[in-house]
Amino acid sequence: MLTKEKVADIFKSIVRIFPGMPSYQEREGLRAQDKVIRTQLASRLTEQVERVGEISAELTNRAILKPLASLGRLAQKLMRLADTIRFASYGYGGLFAATPVDEQKLAELYDYDLSLHQEVEELAVAVSTLRQRQDDKWEKTSLDDIQQLVNRLEERITNRQSIFTQN
Repeated sequence: MLTKEKVADIFKSIVRIFPGMPSYQEREGLRAQDKVIRTQLASRLTEQVERVGEISAELTNRAILKPLASLGRLAQKLMRLADTIRFASYGYGGLFAATPVDEQKLAELYDYDLSLHQEVEELAVAVSTLRQRQDDKWEKTSLDDIQQLVNRLEERITNRQSIFTQN
C-alpha cells in the first residue's frame, strides 16, 4: 500500500515529466491528465519510428541492406504501440463516477505511467545509439536488444489496462 507521501511524490513526478497536466484533484481534469500522458508517450514512440526510418534511409544509402526488413518490422511495431497508447480508452471509469476518487488506484496508474515513460526513454537512447553507428559492420545484436525493449514495452502497454480492472 502506498503512503500519502508516496502518492504525493508520484503526482509531483507526473506533473514534472508531463507538462500540461491539470491538478489531480480536479475531477474533470482526470481524463485530460490521462490523455496528456498517453499523447506524450505516443509522440515519443512516433519520434522513434521516424528515427528508425532515418536509420533505414542511411543504411540504404550505404548499401547495407540486410537489416532493412528487421528495421521495417520494428518501425511498424513502434507505430502500432504509439497508436495503442494514443487511442486507448480514456482513463479509469471508476475515477469519473460520483464516488470519491481512489487516490491509491490513481497513484498506481501514474506510477505505472512513469515507468512506461522511463522505458520509452530507454528505447529512445537505444535507437539513438543505433543511429550513431558509422561503420559498415552493422551489428544485429544492437537491433535485437532494441526489439527486446520494444517487446517488453508492448507487454507493459498491454498490461496498463489491468490497473483499471484490478480490485
